[in-house]
Amino acid sequence: MFKKRGIDISTWQGNIDAGKVKNSGIEFVILREGYRQTADSRFFENARKCKEVGLTVMGVYHFSYALNAEQAKQEAQSCIANLQKAGLGKDTIVFFDFEYDTVTKAAASGVTLGRAECNAHTKAFCETVESFGYKAGIYFNIDYYRNWYDHDLLDKYVKWLADWSGDADYSCSFHQYSSKGSVPGISGNVDMNYYFVEESGTVVTGVTANAVLDVARGWLGYSEANGKFKEILDTYNSHKPLARGYAIKTTDEWCDAFVSACAIKAGAVDLIGTEVGCEKHIEIFEEKGIWIEDGSVKPEVGDVILFNWDDSTQPNDGYADHIGYVEQVYGDTIVCIEGNKGERVDRRTINVGWGYIRGFARPKYAAGTSTVVSPETKKTIDEIANEVIHGAWGNGDARKNSLTAAGYNYAEVQGRVNAILSGKAGVSKKSVDEVAREVIAGKWGNGDARKEALTKAGYNYSEIQNRVNALVSSSKKSVDAVAREVIQGKWGVGEDRKNRLKKAGYDYSAVQSRVNALM
Repeated sequence: MFKKRGIDISTWQGNIDAGKVKNSGIEFVILREGYRQTADSRFFENARKCKEVGLTVMGVYHFSYALNAEQAKQEAQSCIANLQKAGLGKDTIVFFDFEYDTVTKAAASGVTLGRAECNAHTKAFCETVESFGYKAGIYFNIDYYRNWYDHDLLDKYVKWLADWSGDADYSCSFHQYSSKGSVPGISGNVDMNYYFVEESGTVVTGVTANAVLDVARGWLGYSEANGKFKEILDTYNSHKPLARGYAIKTTDEWCDAFVSACAIKAGAVDLIGTEVGCEKHIEIFEEKGIWIEDGSVKPEVGDVILFNWDDSTQPNDGYADHIGYVEQVYGDTIVCIEGNKGERVDRRTINVGWGYIRGFARPKYAAGTSTVVSPETKKTIDEIANEVIHGAWGNGDARKNSLTAAGYNYAEVQGRVNAILSGKAGVSKKSVDEVAREVIAGKWGNGDARKEALTKAGYNYSEIQNRVNALVSSSKKSVDAVAREVIQGKWGVGEDRKNRLKKAGYDYSAVQSRVNALM
């Protein structure tokens, strides 16, 4: 596999010297054809210059300002007419470019554009392009991939991903990896791109393990109790065709729906398939040649991990009844992210070779995944003992295994727990501020259950709750932090995003500007 290096240009690059561009090693160019139904002021000139020096024009892009699907069709028709006038053949890929400014300009005209309109306009444009015999493509960034576009629609066309953070996080044929390139023959910055090609000439795409894990991390804390787990189920059910035609219900076990939904949102369905049944998923892993029938091996970051709770020894070849992702591996310790762990998305820390591990699937991810991370700082015995008392580490052998896997001395922790519960050892109470922050993090439950737990632990409920209220009302996140949450999909899209940010007290324009800068 190799990468061809190219650029995309428009009128903003001014008067280019195509000869110098080609001689510098640039292998292809993507030209801005235009916007609305207007040609870019340098489109025809740039097309001519490239042809004169033999610099390949791989594609063109059209920046859309359509207010409805019919106008998107008209933009496509105008675009094709300009391509034909410029003498660009049907091997030229025509990309549709729907961006934040598309939404902003529409709003100024009194038209609200959201996810549905984004997909409808894209579909109308691309179908019209293909009706003329040209190949259609879609330009998008990470936010649009995660929160705006239907992945089934993206998969129909050539994908051009803008991701300036390093390797392409999602499957694509073209990767715009920088907006600040420097190329002889062009004054100022220019967008830099890669085109992925096999030695045979076939386009290569790929998804990294980190892209999948980013989705999983974004759902940490989603639970049946807060109702957010429904978003995970909806993501799974929205992807067609459904495995075995079955739509998962809120009353079903949903660990495998979580694993599948992460793959759906990250564009990794081709790597692991989709399922809601662990044993059925193993069949898919076996078909793809990625199943490891050995729960004692040391996994890699991004592996899918299967458990069988009916057998606590290796080799474990029983019926798999739980599933998750391996997030971290350090020494003999594994950290997993799992859906439906205690009816929520949560982490689990275990030892390599833990008896309950059924086996692993190792998806064929693209490069760019780290397989080892550093362990987090250990908590004090008092902290762990108090977590045990509050139920964070389970009971019996499960507690013992979890504590041991996390590197704690089980006997020491349990001894401290016993001492605390028997009243023979004083517990160093945490400050009101510390406990209030734990309440906000969800460690003390809600309503009467919270009140009872705090009172039982010797805390003044009213004092704690007052501090919680003060922290919640005063702890706004920075614009940068909220912008990154927007990119992760936590604030919705379009008008819904705007309304939610305003309701939370944030400056929508400031946040969206930061999103644009980060993307």
